[in-house]
Amino acid sequence: MDQKVRDIGEDALISRLIQGQKDRHDVIAGPGDDCAVIDLGPASGEWQLLKTDCVIESVHFLTGTEPEKIGWKAMCRVISDIAAMGGMPEHALVTIAVGEDCKVSEVEGWYRGMRKAAEKFGDVGIVGGETASLPGSGAVISIAMTGTVEPAKCAMRSGARVGDVIAVTGGLGNSFASGRHLEFTPRLHEARWLMDRDSAMKPTAMMDLSDGLAKDLPRLAEMSAISGYEIDLSAIPVNPDSDLAAAVGEGEDYELLFTIPAAGAENLRLAWEEQFPNCPLSYIGQMTDSGDRTALSGGWEHFGR
Repeated sequence: MDQKVRDIGEDALISRLIQGQKDRHDVIAGPGDDCAVIDLGPASGEWQLLKTDCVIESVHFLTGTEPEKIGWKAMCRVISDIAAMGGMPEHALVTIAVGEDCKVSEVEGWYRGMRKAAEKFGDVGIVGGETASLPGSGAVISIAMTGTVEPAKCAMRSGARVGDVIAVTGGLGNSFASGRHLEFTPRLHEARWLMDRDSAMKPTAMMDLSDGLAKDLPRLAEMSAISGYEIDLSAIPVNPDSDLAAAVGEGEDYELLFTIPAAGAENLRLAWEEQFPNCPLSYIGQMTDSGDRTALSGGWEHFGR
């Protein structure tokens, strides 16, 4: 019997699709990280970041949502991934697929929201895209983005080490129900600041929390080939209107999840509190080689498993 995507889930599907894929010599990081990383050559002094993401009606936003907020979210989701690599966003291509009865004012509202986000975070240029018809009444907005990052400041998921402290910015949980998923601020400036620290305080691995801590932390551990982690559940930063289960398992938070050397953790905390007094930094655990992982339930799964 031919398997369906719901039988294997998103991560297993991606693993199958890229199996046997041959990377070009200029590919620093391919599938599995927040962005693809391309070496532009010694003359450039920078690496290029490539990312694509989409928002889908009834999945990432509800029918009747204010159009500008939809556009803001669509653009900020991609910027959040660029941020998680320590980079700066540059150019965006926008593809929209809508039904023929979609109101023009709705699409114009999406673009107002996208432009607001693009101007606020790095002055991103919206340089083109595509429009297509979509059967039915739903809508899809897909954004492909380029960015750049200095090689010494590039953060990947694969650099965590045994003994590293696990850190999370901001608060987690109840993002969709509260509407925060439509108004979040990508941690672009925070990530750039982190990657500008000295080696004792610089993240060894980093990603953005979009699918939930329960889903994303195992991904970071696996990319770093680390067998275990210990989490202090009481240290997880739960939003005031949420609970621990939602903070761990719901996703849509778009905060930074990263690891740093234990020796630099306290100094980083002090420097962070001075630099970002309105954004909490929480240390929630440690990477280990025990093979055991603190049980975390939930996490977003696109194919319903």
